[in-house]
Amino acid sequence: MKRALIAAAALVVLLGGGFLAFKDQIAMALFRNAIAAQVSGDLLAEYPEDMHVVSCGSGTPLPDQAMAGACTAVIAGGRLFVFDMGDGAPETMMRMGLDISRIEALFLTHFHSDHIAGLGSLVMGQGSGKGESVPMRLYGAQGVEQIADGFNSAFAFDHAYRVEHHPKLKASVSALSLEPHAFETPAEGSFPVVYQSNGVTIRAFVVPHGPVRPAIGYRIEYDGMAVVISGDTEASDNLVAAAKEADLLVHEALNPEMVAIIEQEATALGQKALATVMHDIPSYHATPVEAAEAASSAGVKALAYTHMIPPLPIGLLEGPFLAGVSDAYSGPVIVMRDGMVLTISKQGKPAVRDAL
Repeated sequence: MKRALIAAAALVVLLGGGFLAFKDQIAMALFRNAIAAQVSGDLLAEYPEDMHVVSCGSGTPLPDQAMAGACTAVIAGGRLFVFDMGDGAPETMMRMGLDISRIEALFLTHFHSDHIAGLGSLVMGQGSGKGESVPMRLYGAQGVEQIADGFNSAFAFDHAYRVEHHPKLKASVSALSLEPHAFETPAEGSFPVVYQSNGVTIRAFVVPHGPVRPAIGYRIEYDGMAVVISGDTEASDNLVAAAKEADLLVHEALNPEMVAIIEQEATALGQKALATVMHDIPSYHATPVEAAEAASSAGVKALAYTHMIPPLPIGLLEGPFLAGVSDAYSGPVIVMRDGMVLTISKQGKPAVRDAL
């Protein structure tokens, strides 16, 4: 027994010594494998059929290193549509294996910074992906033209430098740009089609998020299925009407009790600006229970939370955040995290997968 222990100890020492001797080679081999996996990843190829919802940014303006700014992608029949583009969302998409150049259309819910800040870095993916090198089609209500013009102007030097530096990519400065497509702000009770192509229909509807105007939600329909994305909103009867019988409602939410704790701590520490923001923001966001009530009233098959305020860095906080939700809505409830993919099922609960 003693000899066996001595032999085992010697083997550990030898293996450890071998690792130290070749640690750089081992590290480079691991690096090569990781890069090969990332570069070869193609989430669209994994989901060529049906409808899937991808969380490419479930965060808010509040700091959270695990969550990018607002971004939800929908894969329908192997085609990619994206809703909002917050800071860090393009990088999250690339890590997940979503080729930015294959975005068919990008839609903005509203023009808060945490929903548009990633647009600059997003456009760079247009010239280096597998898709066609054309301007990014950017859809939104009135004002989207100004958003596109501003980003195009701010990044004009950068895009010119990169086109000149990489001539073999055959990209053009015009392709590395945002192409705005504005639609009229829908009237209350109206859900006009703002995009339709090859079986995919996208409808827009207004939501209350004052003083932000316009604020838009979207309903995406494909093959008899429907996903509704709330954008930022207070409790809204118009959203309930737009979400009727949807397979999935992706809804933002703010927990006022948890936000009040942040306000109290900020006040105690003399951080007046933060305390003021925490005091004000509950006025234009729905609570988790209000989102659940909307899901119940609309008769949706499943409810997914995104854009959680405050951030939930550990799963243990999901319970307090969702307090009262199960009393308001009896269907499946999902707390979205960056990298999550929800496969829509006509039978009920979405299948959940982590792609990161």
